[in-house]
Amino acid sequence: MRRLCPTISELNAFHSAAKHQAFTMAAKELCVTQSAISRHIAGLENYLGQKLFIRKASGLELTDAGATYLNATRPAMAALESATAQLMSHGGDGGTLNLSVPPTFAAQWLFPRLGHFKRTLPQVSLNFVRYQHAHDFAVSHEFDAAIQYGYGNWPSANARYLVGKETSIVCSAQLRDALPLRTADDLQRATLLQHIEVPLAWHDWMEANGCDTSGSRFGPGFNLYSLIIRAAVSGFGVGIVPTCLVEDEIQAGTLVEPLGRRFESPLGYYLCAPTTRTNLSVYRLVGGWLEHCCNHAPETGTAQPQSCIFCGPQTALGA
Repeated sequence: MRRLCPTISELNAFHSAAKHQAFTMAAKELCVTQSAISRHIAGLENYLGQKLFIRKASGLELTDAGATYLNATRPAMAALESATAQLMSHGGDGGTLNLSVPPTFAAQWLFPRLGHFKRTLPQVSLNFVRYQHAHDFAVSHEFDAAIQYGYGNWPSANARYLVGKETSIVCSAQLRDALPLRTADDLQRATLLQHIEVPLAWHDWMEANGCDTSGSRFGPGFNLYSLIIRAAVSGFGVGIVPTCLVEDEIQAGTLVEPLGRRFESPLGYYLCAPTTRTNLSVYRLVGGWLEHCCNHAPETGTAQPQSCIFCGPQTALGA
Protein backbone atom coordinates (compact mmCIF):
# COMPACT_ATOMS: atom_id res chain seq x y z
CA MET A 1 0.00 0.00 0.00
CA ARG A 2 1.32 3.43 -0.91
CA ARG A 3 1.84 5.70 2.06
CA LEU A 4 -0.17 8.90 2.32
CA CYS A 5 2.68 10.94 0.89
CA PRO A 6 3.52 12.13 -2.64
CA THR A 7 6.91 11.48 -4.20
CA ILE A 8 9.91 13.74 -3.68
CA SER A 9 9.93 14.49 -7.41
CA GLU A 10 6.36 15.73 -7.23
CA LEU A 11 7.05 17.85 -4.18
CA ASN A 12 10.23 19.32 -5.68
CA ALA A 13 8.35 20.21 -8.85
CA PHE A 14 5.52 21.78 -6.86
CA HIS A 15 7.79 23.92 -4.64
CA SER A 16 9.94 25.06 -7.55
CA ALA A 17 6.93 25.92 -9.72
CA ALA A 18 5.36 27.81 -6.81
CA LYS A 19 8.57 29.76 -6.27
CA HIS A 20 9.04 30.74 -9.92
CA GLN A 21 5.35 30.79 -10.89
CA ALA A 22 6.37 29.09 -14.11
CA PHE A 23 7.01 25.53 -15.25
CA THR A 24 9.85 26.67 -17.51
CA MET A 25 11.90 28.18 -14.67
CA ALA A 26 11.13 25.22 -12.41
CA ALA A 27 12.42 22.86 -15.11
CA LYS A 28 15.61 24.90 -15.45
CA GLU A 29 16.19 24.90 -11.67
CA LEU A 30 15.66 21.15 -11.34
CA CYS A 31 17.50 20.28 -14.59
CA VAL A 32 14.54 18.44 -16.12
CA THR A 33 12.22 19.13 -19.02
CA GLN A 34 9.18 21.35 -18.81
CA SER A 35 6.99 18.36 -19.68
CA ALA A 36 8.46 16.49 -16.69
CA ILE A 37 7.44 19.35 -14.39
CA SER A 38 3.96 19.40 -15.92
CA ARG A 39 3.68 15.64 -15.46
CA HIS A 40 4.77 15.80 -11.81
CA ILE A 41 2.33 18.61 -11.01
CA ALA A 42 -0.52 16.79 -12.75
CA GLY A 43 0.34 13.63 -10.83
CA LEU A 44 0.40 15.53 -7.53
CA GLU A 45 -2.94 17.23 -8.25
CA ASN A 46 -4.51 13.88 -9.16
CA TYR A 47 -3.10 12.30 -6.01
CA LEU A 48 -4.38 15.12 -3.76
CA GLY A 49 -7.66 15.53 -5.61
CA GLN A 50 -7.09 19.29 -5.63
CA LYS A 51 -6.01 21.85 -8.20
CA LEU A 52 -2.83 23.51 -6.97
CA PHE A 53 -2.30 26.07 -9.74
CA ILE A 54 -4.38 28.29 -11.96
CA ARG A 55 -2.79 28.36 -15.41
CA LYS A 56 -2.79 31.87 -16.88
CA ALA A 57 -1.19 33.43 -19.94
CA SER A 58 1.12 35.43 -17.67
CA GLY A 59 2.19 32.37 -15.66
CA LEU A 60 1.02 30.29 -12.73
CA GLU A 61 -1.00 31.32 -9.71
CA LEU A 62 -1.49 29.20 -6.61
CA THR A 63 -5.04 28.22 -5.73
CA ASP A 64 -6.13 28.53 -2.10
CA ALA A 65 -5.51 24.82 -1.71
CA GLY A 66 -2.08 25.20 -3.32
CA ALA A 67 -1.07 28.05 -1.02
CA THR A 68 -2.22 26.10 2.03
CA TYR A 69 -0.32 22.99 0.95
CA LEU A 70 2.82 25.02 0.17
CA ASN A 71 2.91 26.56 3.65
CA ALA A 72 2.20 23.21 5.29
CA THR A 73 4.95 21.32 3.44
CA ARG A 74 7.70 23.96 3.58
CA PRO A 75 9.00 23.01 7.06
CA ALA A 76 9.17 19.33 6.12
CA MET A 77 11.02 20.06 2.86
CA ALA A 78 13.45 22.38 4.65
CA ALA A 79 14.08 19.75 7.33
CA LEU A 80 14.71 17.09 4.68
CA GLU A 81 17.16 19.31 2.81
CA SER A 82 18.96 20.24 6.02
CA ALA A 83 19.23 16.64 7.21
CA THR A 84 20.53 15.54 3.80
CA ALA A 85 23.14 18.32 3.69
CA GLN A 86 24.30 17.53 7.23
CA LEU A 87 24.73 13.84 6.49
CA MET A 88 26.51 14.41 3.18
CA SER A 89 28.98 16.95 4.57
CA HIS A 90 29.57 15.63 8.08
CA GLY A 91 28.47 12.02 8.09
CA GLY A 92 25.80 12.82 10.64
CA ASP A 93 28.31 14.07 13.23
CA GLY A 94 28.22 17.84 13.42
CA GLY A 95 27.46 20.36 10.71
CA THR A 96 26.04 23.88 10.61
CA LEU A 97 23.18 25.23 12.71
CA ASN A 98 21.41 28.47 11.83
CA LEU A 99 20.69 30.00 15.23
CA SER A 100 18.54 33.01 16.14
CA VAL A 101 19.56 34.62 19.45
CA PRO A 102 18.35 37.74 21.31
CA PRO A 103 21.10 40.40 20.98
CA THR A 104 21.63 40.93 24.72
CA PHE A 105 21.78 37.22 25.51
CA ALA A 106 24.24 36.73 22.65
CA ALA A 107 26.55 39.55 23.75
CA GLN A 108 26.34 39.09 27.52
CA TRP A 109 26.12 35.32 27.92
CA LEU A 110 26.72 33.32 24.75
CA PHE A 111 29.62 35.04 23.00
CA PRO A 112 32.01 34.87 26.01
CA ARG A 113 31.55 31.06 25.90
CA LEU A 114 32.17 30.58 22.17
CA GLY A 115 35.86 29.84 22.73
CA HIS A 116 34.87 26.84 24.82
CA PHE A 117 32.29 25.89 22.17
CA LYS A 118 34.93 25.89 19.43
CA ARG A 119 37.30 23.75 21.50
CA THR A 120 34.69 21.19 22.50
CA LEU A 121 32.64 21.01 19.27
CA PRO A 122 35.08 21.81 16.44
CA GLN A 123 32.90 19.85 14.00
CA VAL A 124 29.97 22.25 14.52
CA SER A 125 29.58 25.67 12.93
CA LEU A 126 27.07 28.26 14.15
CA ASN A 127 25.48 30.79 11.83
CA PHE A 128 23.88 33.65 13.77
CA VAL A 129 20.94 34.72 11.64
CA ARG A 130 18.75 37.79 12.11
CA TYR A 131 16.93 37.60 15.44
CA GLN A 132 13.18 37.28 15.29
CA HIS A 133 10.97 36.24 18.18
CA ALA A 134 8.92 33.39 16.75
CA HIS A 135 5.41 32.90 18.10
CA ASP A 136 4.55 29.80 16.08
CA PHE A 137 7.18 27.28 14.99
CA ALA A 138 4.79 25.55 12.60
CA VAL A 139 5.47 28.27 10.01
CA SER A 140 8.73 28.46 8.10
CA HIS A 141 11.63 30.51 9.52
CA GLU A 142 15.16 31.17 8.35
CA PHE A 143 16.65 29.56 11.47
CA ASP A 144 17.05 25.93 12.48
CA ALA A 145 16.77 26.79 16.17
CA ALA A 146 16.27 29.88 18.31
CA ILE A 147 16.98 30.99 21.84
CA GLN A 148 13.90 32.82 23.09
CA TYR A 149 12.85 34.54 26.30
CA GLY A 150 9.46 33.58 27.64
CA TYR A 151 7.42 30.98 29.48
CA GLY A 152 8.50 28.06 27.28
CA ASN A 153 5.14 27.45 25.62
CA TRP A 154 5.51 28.03 21.88
CA PRO A 155 3.24 26.16 19.45
CA SER A 156 4.89 23.34 17.46
CA ALA A 157 8.23 23.87 19.20
CA ASN A 158 10.50 21.70 21.27
CA ALA A 159 11.54 24.09 24.08
CA ARG A 160 14.40 23.27 26.47
CA TYR A 161 14.95 25.61 29.43
CA LEU A 162 18.49 26.96 29.60
CA VAL A 163 18.94 29.81 32.06
CA GLY A 164 17.55 33.20 33.07
CA LYS A 165 14.87 32.59 35.70
CA GLU A 166 17.17 33.83 38.45
CA THR A 167 16.60 37.60 38.37
CA SER A 168 18.40 40.58 39.91
CA ILE A 169 17.47 44.14 40.77
CA VAL A 170 20.49 46.24 39.81
CA CYS A 171 21.71 49.83 39.80
CA SER A 172 24.95 51.74 40.12
CA ALA A 173 26.60 52.02 43.52
CA GLN A 174 26.34 55.80 43.28
CA LEU A 175 22.56 55.69 42.78
CA ARG A 176 22.16 53.16 45.59
CA ASP A 177 23.97 55.48 48.02
CA ALA A 178 22.38 58.71 46.77
CA LEU A 179 18.72 57.70 47.15
CA PRO A 180 19.56 55.60 49.28
CA LEU A 181 18.31 52.12 48.35
CA ARG A 182 18.27 49.58 51.15
CA THR A 183 14.76 48.06 51.27
CA ALA A 184 12.01 47.22 48.80
CA ASP A 185 10.01 50.28 49.91
CA ASP A 186 12.93 52.52 48.91
CA LEU A 187 12.21 51.64 45.26
CA GLN A 188 9.26 54.06 45.42
CA ARG A 189 11.83 56.88 45.11
CA ALA A 190 13.72 55.31 42.21
CA THR A 191 13.34 55.54 38.45
CA LEU A 192 12.28 52.05 37.38
CA LEU A 193 13.69 51.01 34.02
CA GLN A 194 11.01 49.13 32.05
CA HIS A 195 11.39 46.43 29.40
CA ILE A 196 8.52 47.18 27.02
CA GLU A 197 8.17 43.50 26.06
CA VAL A 198 8.11 42.38 29.72
CA PRO A 199 5.74 45.08 31.02
CA LEU A 200 4.68 43.34 34.23
CA ALA A 201 8.16 42.56 35.57
CA TRP A 202 8.17 45.28 38.24
CA HIS A 203 4.49 44.84 39.05
CA ASP A 204 4.88 41.11 39.63
CA TRP A 205 7.96 41.60 41.81
CA MET A 206 6.36 44.29 43.96
CA GLU A 207 3.16 42.31 44.34
CA ALA A 208 5.13 39.22 45.41
CA ASN A 209 7.06 41.30 47.95
CA GLY A 210 4.03 43.09 49.43
CA CYS A 211 4.92 46.51 48.02
CA ASP A 212 2.69 49.23 46.62
CA THR A 213 2.33 48.44 42.90
CA SER A 214 0.78 51.78 41.84
CA GLY A 215 4.01 53.09 40.28
CA SER A 216 5.38 49.79 39.08
CA ARG A 217 4.76 50.46 35.40
CA PHE A 218 6.01 54.04 35.32
CA GLY A 219 9.49 54.72 34.01
CA PRO A 220 11.45 54.93 30.74
CA GLY A 221 10.91 51.96 28.43
CA PHE A 222 13.51 50.00 26.48
CA ASN A 223 13.16 47.16 23.97
CA LEU A 224 16.48 45.46 24.85
CA TYR A 225 17.95 44.32 28.15
CA SER A 226 21.33 45.63 26.97
CA LEU A 227 19.92 49.17 26.98
CA ILE A 228 18.50 48.69 30.48
CA ILE A 229 21.89 47.43 31.66
CA ARG A 230 23.72 50.43 30.17
CA ALA A 231 21.14 52.83 31.62
CA ALA A 232 21.56 51.24 35.05
CA VAL A 233 25.36 51.42 34.85
CA SER A 234 25.11 55.12 34.00
CA GLY A 235 22.98 55.77 37.10
CA PHE A 236 19.81 56.55 35.16
CA GLY A 237 17.64 54.17 37.16
CA VAL A 238 17.11 50.70 38.60
CA GLY A 239 16.73 47.67 36.35
CA ILE A 240 15.18 44.27 36.84
CA VAL A 241 17.04 41.77 34.64
CA PRO A 242 17.97 38.08 34.37
CA THR A 243 21.07 37.59 36.53
CA CYS A 244 22.88 35.72 33.77
CA LEU A 245 23.03 38.96 31.74
CA VAL A 246 24.81 41.03 34.41
CA GLU A 247 27.29 38.56 35.91
CA ASP A 248 30.33 40.50 34.68
CA GLU A 249 28.96 43.90 35.72
CA ILE A 250 28.16 42.66 39.24
CA GLN A 251 31.58 41.04 39.57
CA ALA A 252 33.31 44.22 38.34
CA GLY A 253 31.24 46.45 40.64
CA THR A 254 29.76 48.58 37.85
CA LEU A 255 26.38 47.28 39.00
CA VAL A 256 25.25 46.36 42.50
CA GLU A 257 22.24 44.55 43.89
CA PRO A 258 20.97 47.09 46.44
CA LEU A 259 18.45 44.76 48.07
CA GLY A 260 20.99 41.99 48.46
CA ARG A 261 18.81 39.17 47.19
CA ARG A 262 17.59 37.59 43.98
CA PHE A 263 14.28 36.05 43.04
CA GLU A 264 12.85 33.42 40.72
CA SER A 265 10.96 34.63 37.66
CA PRO A 266 8.55 32.48 35.62
CA LEU A 267 10.35 33.71 32.49
CA GLY A 268 13.62 32.38 31.15
CA TYR A 269 15.72 31.65 28.08
CA TYR A 270 14.81 28.50 26.14
CA LEU A 271 16.40 26.72 23.23
CA CYS A 272 13.55 26.23 20.77
CA ALA A 273 13.32 24.36 17.51
CA PRO A 274 10.56 23.15 15.21
CA THR A 275 9.85 19.52 15.96
CA THR A 276 11.08 18.69 12.43
CA ARG A 277 14.57 19.95 13.36
CA THR A 278 15.08 18.20 16.68
CA ASN A 279 16.33 14.99 15.08
CA LEU A 280 19.35 16.77 13.56
CA SER A 281 22.59 15.66 15.20
CA VAL A 282 23.93 19.22 15.11
CA TYR A 283 20.90 20.45 17.06
CA ARG A 284 21.41 17.76 19.69
CA LEU A 285 25.10 18.63 20.00
CA VAL A 286 24.47 22.38 20.38
CA GLY A 287 21.58 21.77 22.77
CA GLY A 288 23.72 19.48 24.91
CA TRP A 289 26.53 22.02 25.05
CA LEU A 290 24.18 24.86 26.00
CA GLU A 291 22.59 22.81 28.78
CA HIS A 292 26.05 21.86 30.02
CA CYS A 293 27.05 25.53 30.24
CA CYS A 294 23.91 26.37 32.17
CA ASN A 295 23.99 23.40 34.53
CA HIS A 296 27.71 23.35 35.25
CA ALA A 297 28.40 27.06 35.64
CA PRO A 298 26.51 28.97 38.35
CA GLU A 299 24.70 32.11 37.20
CA THR A 300 27.12 34.16 39.28
CA GLY A 301 29.63 33.47 36.51
CA THR A 302 32.16 31.43 38.48
CA ALA A 303 32.76 28.07 36.83
CA GLN A 304 33.33 25.02 39.01
CA PRO A 305 35.51 22.00 38.14
CA GLN A 306 33.42 19.32 36.49
CA SER A 307 33.79 15.96 34.81
CA CYS A 308 31.69 15.53 31.66
CA ILE A 309 31.87 15.03 27.91
CA PHE A 310 32.30 18.77 27.29
CA CYS A 311 34.81 19.62 30.04
CA GLY A 312 36.74 16.42 30.59
CA PRO A 313 37.75 15.45 34.12
CA GLN A 314 38.28 18.27 36.61
CA THR A 315 38.38 21.03 33.97
CA ALA A 316 36.66 24.36 34.51
CA LEU A 317 34.24 25.53 31.83
CA GLY A 318 36.08 28.76 31.21
CA ALA A 319 39.56 27.23 31.20
